[in-house]
Amino acid sequence: MTIIKLSVFVSSLLFTLASTSGFTQNPFDLTDLDSGQLLLNLSVTEQTSVEQDTLNAALAYSAQGRDKIALQNDVNAKMASTLEIVEAISEIDYSTGQYYMYIFRPGRPLRDDIQNPIWRAQQGLQLSSKNSDVLLETVGQLQSMGLEINRLNYSLSGETFDQTSDSLLSIALEKLQSRADETAELLNKSSASLVEVTINGNRNPGFFQPRMAMMESAQPDNPQFEAPTAAPGKSEVSLSVSAKALLSP
Repeated sequence: MTIIKLSVFVSSLLFTLASTSGFTQNPFDLTDLDSGQLLLNLSVTEQTSVEQDTLNAALAYSAQGRDKIALQNDVNAKMASTLEIVEAISEIDYSTGQYYMYIFRPGRPLRDDIQNPIWRAQQGLQLSSKNSDVLLETVGQLQSMGLEINRLNYSLSGETFDQTSDSLLSIALEKLQSRADETAELLNKSSASLVEVTINGNRNPGFFQPRMAMMESAQPDNPQFEAPTAAPGKSEVSLSVSAKALLSP
C-alpha cells in the first residue's frame, strides 16, 4: 500500500504526479481560514482490471539417496548447468531458491533407514519474464533435465502497475476538483482549490512464493517434455484519494 500526503496552498489545482512516490508537507491548519472560507472533505475510489504481463515459474531439482556428498554434488552440478542455460537468455530474470538437505523418512522406515537414513537434497529456481513464449520453452527444457515445476503463474509488473496508478490518479483528481467546483457553486463560493490530498494505492498482483517440492520418485534420465502452457489473468488496481477542498467567497 502506498500512502502519500500532499498539501498545496494555491488558488487552483495545478499539480501532476508522475508516480505514487510524492512528498509530504504539513496539513492545512483550520486557523488559517479567512472569513467566509469553508473546508470541504471529499473522497473518491478508482479501480480497473489490468491484464497481467509477467509470467513466473518456480522450479526445483531434487536428488535422493544415502550418500550425502554424492547427493549434494548432483544438485550442485545440475543447478550449475541450469544457470548456464537461463543466464544466456536476456529476456528471463532469475534467482536461485533455498538449498535443502534433510532426512527423508517413509511412512514405515526400515531399520536400515533409521541407522543409515535416506537423504534428500534440493535447490529451487525462480524465473520471470514478460516474454511468456520464451519462458515456457525454457521451462520445458529444464523439465527435460530433471527439474520439476512447483508453480507457474502470471503477475502484474511494477511498471504496469505504476502506469495504471498514474492514470487512475489523474481521473480521481479531476473528479475531486469537479466535485469541489460543483459544491462551491451551490454554496455561492467563487473558487474551490484542493489544499490537502491523501492517496492510497493497492493492487492484487498475484506474486508467487516458492515452496518446497516433494518428489516421491526419481525422474528418468532426459525425459521428453512438451513446453507447458499458461494464460494470463487480470489484476485489480485500485486507488483511493481523499482531499480537503478550500472554498472561498
